[in-house]
Amino acid sequence: MKKKNILMATLLLMLGTSFLYASPLSFTTMQLQGRMPITEIFRVVQSAESLDFNLADSRNSTVRVGSYMITSNNSNSQFHLFISPGEDGKQSQFAFVLDPGFSPEPGQQTILPISVRVVGNTTGSVSVSGVEKVDKSLGVRGSYSGNNDVLFETGEILADIPDFNPDLFATGWYSAAIQLRIQVI
Repeated sequence: MKKKNILMATLLLMLGTSFLYASPLSFTTMQLQGRMPITEIFRVVQSAESLDFNLADSRNSTVRVGSYMITSNNSNSQFHLFISPGEDGKQSQFAFVLDPGFSPEPGQQTILPISVRVVGNTTGSVSVSGVEKVDKSLGVRGSYSGNNDVLFETGEILADIPDFNPDLFATGWYSAAIQLRIQVI
């Protein structure tokens, strides 16, 4: 029985040793095949400066509403950005409007029309503006590391405040709302 156990142990040891001394395979070529999942990201970051500023001191200036970034590795993707005035997107024009709770004196204005601009920071992107709506095709192919399959763009959303006479407007808090919508074409 003892001899049998020793023989088995020796055989296992020899087999294990032969595996340890096996020479590795030599690779001359290696080919990996895979498919990248489609990733599409659109991000908007609201600017803190657009949340609280003195409207009268901002006459004839530009306020940064926020920034945006779009990226897609889908070679067929196309995107379109629509910006409409008002929370519901159904106002007639972009404007600062006197907040409820503030009463204007007779003859004082309560609506200050503005224009909105979308400015692309990526080479090859265009800038657009409007007072009633803004719509813009988004993304530039080939601008991200020279890869034509990647759609990429960054930019700013800006509000252009006209030169106005503050004495003609009611005193109080004014707000402006916009609605952003992205359409995948």
